[in-house]
Amino acid sequence: MSRFILVASILIIVAGCIKDEYIAEERYALLSITPVVNKDEATIAHQESYFDLFKIGIQVTNLSGTELYFPYTKNLLLSNDNNNWVLSKPVCLSSINAKIFAYYPYTESEENISGTGETAMVSLNIPKEQAMALQKDYMYASQSTYLPSEEGQIYYANPDVTLELNHALSLVSFVILNEGYIGAGKLSKIEISDKSVFPGLTVSAVGGNQLAMKLADGIIIDGDFIAEIAVNSIENSITETVDPGVDEVQLKTMVNGYMYVVPSTFADKRNVQFALTIDNNVYTISHTGEGELKWIKGYQYIYKLRLTATALTILDIVITDWDVNYGGENLLK
Repeated sequence: MSRFILVASILIIVAGCIKDEYIAEERYALLSITPVVNKDEATIAHQESYFDLFKIGIQVTNLSGTELYFPYTKNLLLSNDNNNWVLSKPVCLSSINAKIFAYYPYTESEENISGTGETAMVSLNIPKEQAMALQKDYMYASQSTYLPSEEGQIYYANPDVTLELNHALSLVSFVILNEGYIGAGKLSKIEISDKSVFPGLTVSAVGGNQLAMKLADGIIIDGDFIAEIAVNSIENSITETVDPGVDEVQLKTMVNGYMYVVPSTFADKRNVQFALTIDNNVYTISHTGEGELKWIKGYQYIYKLRLTATALTILDIVITDWDVNYGGENLLK
């Protein structure tokens, strides 16, 4: 379809919506989308002022997610303009029920989007090492109702949709308590490694199948399995001396460094190690406990550590609204 024909078609559709009258015995209304972040998940909460800067990819399909609602609804941009969320092209809903698939952050390149609805995928870029502040919090949505709470299907009578975005990654965070450590306590880098024969950490592939996220369920596929991932340029000083216990809300305000990771499963958690660069010295600590370790999408894993003059200790591991006290001391290596 040529650009002229496409624009003309959209104008006709919008005109029909604005008239809000019967056309071929059907009514029409413009689709309106207001995105929110799933508050039941435990990853970093996005402040409203920051969330308004989001650019979100939107795909509108039929209810079964097998065909596009219109030929141009494969990869629309949803952005905020003067406190109003606006689609890059208007979508006029009819009596045909719609389903909305979404992802964040938006990519303009059609090459990064494949499939339709239930088979739609978007390419991800998660390198082996990256600056902490430049990490991307990849999110997705798949919704056939105008509210997340299953309030009704999306069509001309329910055109105003509250779209709930879900986190596709796991968030591994570190809260470090200074208990007698002598020095500036400047944290500059965190590395996570898996010493297993078959490592469980995943990053973008150097060649071959690139990382991709399914819009239907947020599952991430392909990429390369590697033994080490890291964040640098943290530039945070370890000054906190008061232990908040396992208060999840308080701990989230005390995070010294964090890393978004592709959801991972480790057969033996003792093979997982954390290396922290503090004052240009690298301190390594092994994960405590026995058995399998899982970092699940949408969850925040807060590792509370104690730094002294001679040892680094895992005090607690807090996951969403429950915690496991592993305790125990490991000498710095």
